[in-house]
Amino acid sequence: MKLLQLLLLVLLYFLLIKCSAQPPLGYRVEGHIRGLSDETRMYLIDGGQRKIIDSAVVRQGRFVLAGTLTEAAHTYLYAGKGRSSTKLADILLDNRTLTIEGREPVYDSIVVTGSDIDRLWKEWSREDLRIGYQRFRIKQVYESLVSKEDTANANVLRKLINELTTARIELLKTYVRRHRTSAVGAVLPTLCTLGDYLTQADYLEMYQSLSPTWQNSRFGREILLEARRKGVQP
Repeated sequence: MKLLQLLLLVLLYFLLIKCSAQPPLGYRVEGHIRGLSDETRMYLIDGGQRKIIDSAVVRQGRFVLAGTLTEAAHTYLYAGKGRSSTKLADILLDNRTLTIEGREPVYDSIVVTGSDIDRLWKEWSREDLRIGYQRFRIKQVYESLVSKEDTANANVLRKLINELTTARIELLKTYVRRHRTSAVGAVLPTLCTLGDYLTQADYLEMYQSLSPTWQNSRFGREILLEARRKGVQP
């Protein structure tokens, strides 16, 4: 019995060593975009820090980017560098495997799959864009009425414009609350185009709704910084 216990302990010891020796899991981006020329170099860029974090060379329209991130990042995928570069995708990336496919090397052709955080971010973005476009069209009519001094009708549209702005803000807050333990909840307040309409209270509400882990992330710190900026009096 003692010999069996000793053997089990030895086996457990070697298993622990093996597990600890495993490299950390990282991201892997597997791309297949038709129309990309061989030898084209693809660049993965951290959008927040504006720096290249990875690159790969295209072979028969395919490429692989692989590495490790300390935390999720909003990234851009570019084909080429400098003035001849082409932006192909925005990706909310963390340490997982995802695929990128496209019929041609054009932004609207690219489809990213395999990442729930990227999918949810783009789901929010589409809904926000839909409301924002409605607001834009109504604002055009509003400005036309103002130029014609049609105050009564202009005031009606101004109310609608404000309601649509409020709807966009509430949509943002809803996604942050719903995904408070995910990169999605933390990144949206830093990527949205609502900065001019968000108050210090709005930023603080979203920050406080995040889990402690995401409050302490780079995105969480950016939200808190925006809240502090809103509190600075001119």
